[in-house]
Amino acid sequence: MEAATNMAQRDLPTRIEAIGWGLVFLMTGTLALIPGVPDGTWLVGLGVLMLGLNATRTFVGLPLERFGVILGSAAVVAGLGIMAGIDVPVFALLLILCGLAIIAGQVGRGR
Repeated sequence: MEAATNMAQRDLPTRIEAIGWGLVFLMTGTLALIPGVPDGTWLVGLGVLMLGLNATRTFVGLPLERFGVILGSAAVVAGLGIMAGIDVPVFALLLILCGLAIIAGQVGRGR
């Protein structure tokens, strides 16, 4: 019984990732069927899904995936910017966030 529990626990990250991909495809297909969806909606949805999956990982005791949080945050900011008609320099912000994540990972590692 304990072996089955350990296997289910090891399989959990893969299952969460598969559910995430399923949700991305479901959202993409649904948005494609709805006429007049504002530009940027897909990016906001993708970002919310990525952040939600990372929140789920944290809730069930799995480590946070920093890169997913960075991409999710960038997608939400970019999507909201597009929806508001603001030109958001997404690529530059993504580079800054990636750099900060790398630095924070190394600083945190030293402790």
